[in-house]
Amino acid sequence: MKSDISVLIAGGGPAGIATALSLLNRGIPCMIVEPGVPALHKIGETIPPNAKPMLIRSGIDHLLADPAHLPCYGNSFIWGSNVATETHFFNQTDQQGWHINRTFLEQQLRQLALSRGVVWLEGQRVMQCKKEHNGWHVTLENQENSMSVSCDFLVDATGRSCRVARSLGLQRTRMDTLTGISAMVTTAEKIQPYHTFIEATAEGWWYAAPLSDKKLSLAFMTDADLMDKQMQETDHFLENAAKTTLIGNLLKNRIGDENSRTALHPASTSLLTKRFGNSWLAVGDAAYAFDPLSSYGIVSALEGGYYAGHAIADALSGEKDALLVYDGIISQAFHIYLKMHAQQYQQERRWENSAFWKRRGNGFGST
Repeated sequence: MKSDISVLIAGGGPAGIATALSLLNRGIPCMIVEPGVPALHKIGETIPPNAKPMLIRSGIDHLLADPAHLPCYGNSFIWGSNVATETHFFNQTDQQGWHINRTFLEQQLRQLALSRGVVWLEGQRVMQCKKEHNGWHVTLENQENSMSVSCDFLVDATGRSCRVARSLGLQRTRMDTLTGISAMVTTAEKIQPYHTFIEATAEGWWYAAPLSDKKLSLAFMTDADLMDKQMQETDHFLENAAKTTLIGNLLKNRIGDENSRTALHPASTSLLTKRFGNSWLAVGDAAYAFDPLSSYGIVSALEGGYYAGHAIADALSGEKDALLVYDGIISQAFHIYLKMHAQQYQQERRWENSAFWKRRGNGFGST
């Protein structure tokens, strides 16, 4: 039986698109299946300067030249003491990172993928994956009907839900219950310097980053069971942000009249127990998901997609260890992250009896 497509990618986020672009560079046709239209607003993220070589290798560095993405020159934070501190990228080879407009970047990536020949099926959700002798038989479904597609290789880029892997009977390990509540705030004027702002509090920590069009990406991170339900009310959320020192000063006299509603989203460190198998692999958050404090989410998605595409191409050409090498690369990055995660949280000792910080006093503890 001839397959409809060489590679089917479930998920049209950054990891899925990066995988597709990497495959196209190797001459392998692919299809992205995306269940819905992307959200109009997504919380912004920061890409550090050391990600630039990866962006160049992936052929997407030019996307960040758009003025929708602001430069980022360092971090301002209150963490581990009551004194505000700044770190700068000036001592790095590349001295500028980026505050990305996440929604716009995903639109850019999608247009780039389409322009290079990626087949895109929108409004279709993967319902069943059946392994056959020479590939996969995948059942897709939308609100009206279902359809079937056959492929040689299957990619799970469905994020933390890891929908494809779960349909294959695999489990996910969650190492904490970190949850974020966020809002896109409109400010009365531009916020400078172009830094990432982070502030620890007794219950968790705050994040803020300026974006284009006088927008401010604002989020509070804590464990799911510790989250105050009232924080989902925009006014209560902003009132609590204003009570902080660094973030509060950032917002002072700058909040506009119109601001988006808050959104709740998972932010835990988690991993798929098995990230590849016979003619399939997981990429991005579906494989490993990171604490936002690491600023590694979008970078991991793009980098993982780059290596995934090459691994798939090698596997299809008969290299038996290609997927094992891919898993080794992303697993090594995750283990490095775990060490950095422990070091970062252990720097904060002001609230050792607080449930949030007590759980992180010696790395990942009870949840």
